[in-house]
Amino acid sequence: MTKVFVTGKVMKVGVDMLRGFADVEIIEDPRPEILEERLKGADGILHKVGKLSEKVLRNNEHLKIIARHGVGLDDIDLSYVKRKGIWLTTTDDANTNAVAEFTIGLIFAVVKNIVRAHIELTIKNRWMREDFMGEELSGKILGIIGYGRIGKKVADLAKGCGLRVIAYDPNVDRADCELLPLKDVVSQADFLSIHCPLTDETRGLINCELLSRMKPSAFIINTARGGVIEEDALVEALQERRIRGAALDVFALEPIERGNSLLNLDNVVLTPHIAAMTEQSQEKMAVMAAQEIRRVLLEGREPLYPVW
Repeated sequence: MTKVFVTGKVMKVGVDMLRGFADVEIIEDPRPEILEERLKGADGILHKVGKLSEKVLRNNEHLKIIARHGVGLDDIDLSYVKRKGIWLTTTDDANTNAVAEFTIGLIFAVVKNIVRAHIELTIKNRWMREDFMGEELSGKILGIIGYGRIGKKVADLAKGCGLRVIAYDPNVDRADCELLPLKDVVSQADFLSIHCPLTDETRGLINCELLSRMKPSAFIINTARGGVIEEDALVEALQERRIRGAALDVFALEPIERGNSLLNLDNVVLTPHIAAMTEQSQEKMAVMAAQEIRRVLLEGREPLYPVW
């Protein structure tokens, strides 16, 4: 019988679709040694968490498709998958609204001091109105790094708040906002929001030199991938108040380690990679990924959203 593995917790509707034609095994523990031990003999993989390295994948001689639950591909050995002729798909656009809305939420959280005020009131029982003076968004500049589906949606929502949007994306020639060189976007932005994928070209893109170009009053927002920012350089900039603050949903190492210096800062808002965690987006991603696996394994057709 056709064998499909699911890595991570996926909405039941997607798993049920797979069980309609395949033997499904769910692996919730993403540790490499667990995946290497259990992920064997797969015809298809619905992949949500963990790293699919060559070491993990080479025990699956008949693997025909990896359907990514999401859009990030930095946890998959792309060269091995391509070399073996394995279909690789993503759930493009399924989480666009969720991530874009969350990004705007983080902007509000930092500029309005929402999280800090909540902590002072509920945990410390301190009524501190004057200490949490916020600012209005209208007239400020949002700089977007990566103007794909999510970046564009963030721009649309931001414009509704009166923000002026500028963007950098070397792969985009035309946009409904002003496209500028990276250094100019970084230096002009009041809010710098990261929306590019993590690749060899973007790893450590936001480094010490670029952070030094940011306004001292600026915030950096990251709902993309932690590796796009040099985390040590960011911590130093925050500690020295060279930038005003940061809101991060992603980190260089996940889950974030207890000793990470970001956890000790008072000018950050940190969340555990939950931007795409809405009922709607999780269901869409589960269904889209399952449909792609069904197309390839059951119907013998090409997927609708292949990476190549």
